[in-house]
Amino acid sequence: MKQQLTDRIHKILAQITSARQIQTTDIEFLLDWMKQEVKQRRFMHLLEIFSRVESDVRELPAVLTQAEAMALIAPVKRYIHTILGIEQEDEDLVLILSNNFATFSRYKPRVEKLGARPVFLQTLEEAVEYDYEDVPKAIIMDVELWARFPERAIQSFVSKMKKLYVPLIVIGTNEHYRLAAYSYGFDDYWEEWVPMEERLVRLGHHIEKARLVSNALLVDELTGAFNRKYLKATFSRFMSRLERSGESFTLALLDIDHFKQLNDTFGHAYGDEVLHRVAEEVRLAIRSSDELIRYGGEEFLIILNVSERHVVDAVLERVRSRIEEMTFTYEHHVTVSIGYTRVCQTGMTLGEWCAYADEALYKAKRDGRNRIIRYSTAVREEKRLAYVTMSPEKYTMLAEQLPKQHRRYEVIYRPYDRYACNDHMEMFILDESSTTETRGTLSAVKEQRGKYSHVLALSKRTALELGTLYDDLAEQDHHDVITEKIEQWLEKLPD
Repeated sequence: MKQQLTDRIHKILAQITSARQIQTTDIEFLLDWMKQEVKQRRFMHLLEIFSRVESDVRELPAVLTQAEAMALIAPVKRYIHTILGIEQEDEDLVLILSNNFATFSRYKPRVEKLGARPVFLQTLEEAVEYDYEDVPKAIIMDVELWARFPERAIQSFVSKMKKLYVPLIVIGTNEHYRLAAYSYGFDDYWEEWVPMEERLVRLGHHIEKARLVSNALLVDELTGAFNRKYLKATFSRFMSRLERSGESFTLALLDIDHFKQLNDTFGHAYGDEVLHRVAEEVRLAIRSSDELIRYGGEEFLIILNVSERHVVDAVLERVRSRIEEMTFTYEHHVTVSIGYTRVCQTGMTLGEWCAYADEALYKAKRDGRNRIIRYSTAVREEKRLAYVTMSPEKYTMLAEQLPKQHRRYEVIYRPYDRYACNDHMEMFILDESSTTETRGTLSAVKEQRGKYSHVLALSKRTALELGTLYDDLAEQDHHDVITEKIEQWLEKLPD
């Protein structure tokens, strides 16, 4: 049974990268499975991320395009692969850029025969933004796409891929395009007369060369930090020491705040400069016995060869403050958020320890960014208050089926007479205003409604009395309807 479940998950993931259309129900199944997995591992912050993606799914049509599906799962892709034990950086990924899905369909089975995973993309931006840990082994680009982009964009794309040692291949139509392709810096050009068998042989050579380069290089060319291949070996070395002598160490995740906004505002070239200089500053701030690894797009992982909290805090604060004091072009400043965890026991994977550090990092961002948070039970179990106010009669009838658990909020149900305007999250469930209690609460809501309140009217009559003040209307005063409305509100609460 478990194997069947795993097989279905792998099948859905394969469809997202290769099928032209994906059923929304498959995405919902994938997310539901993942939520159960992260609950078992008690990575509570991931529940929030998956719930936000689930919320987006509810508003989508029954069938998604491949681009829609890929964009949808992008925030959770890394965690899905971690739980499945898929090491993405070892996968031979081939991107196929074309405005015609038929081109992808033609190459897909042939690329798969080479042992690589083909992915269909339609823009240069999608290729540039592809996850850092998914650096492709080759990119095949249809020459027909050139007309959709300015020459400068194509040159920038080629330059970025060259820094990652990614072979670039153009599918063309004539000699004029062939000369242009080589002048841009592409590595190969396939004219229409080149047989498919020859194309596959040439593609295989490109993939093999890229694999050899990838295996030989342990340093990320852009930032000068070590890459994820180095991370594996280094983490194993630290874990072996822990097993032998019991010496624990620290794993920290550093993320540049608002990096996407920075890229969108000033461009990718400027973003690359920021990445390079931040990595340089981190290296100067940490100790010679510590390790710096580029973990994701704007994320860095630091392995500190120490576990004493006061030492770790001092080193990471030095990192944070030095970056905050840096100046960049346009008189721009950047800050970083850092989450860390002490690695003190064997039997857990690198992905699981990173998830703990990631949870602390997530809290650092939620608390305002530009700060350092240590992972602890308090981080995992910290909850805020959310009130649901209803009539005592309604609560008595619904008590058994009301949702009591929430990943970030402690849900408190209370009767009308305990209502008080505040800045807590609060939902009001208003019955027909025939009773004194209901009329009193309705009047209070009108007069001093809190800015975080949500009003559910249980009848059109109550909605009319509230005017524009109600947020939702239950057409039927049924227990299941009310419970579902409460669950929907809880899912939409801010993180």
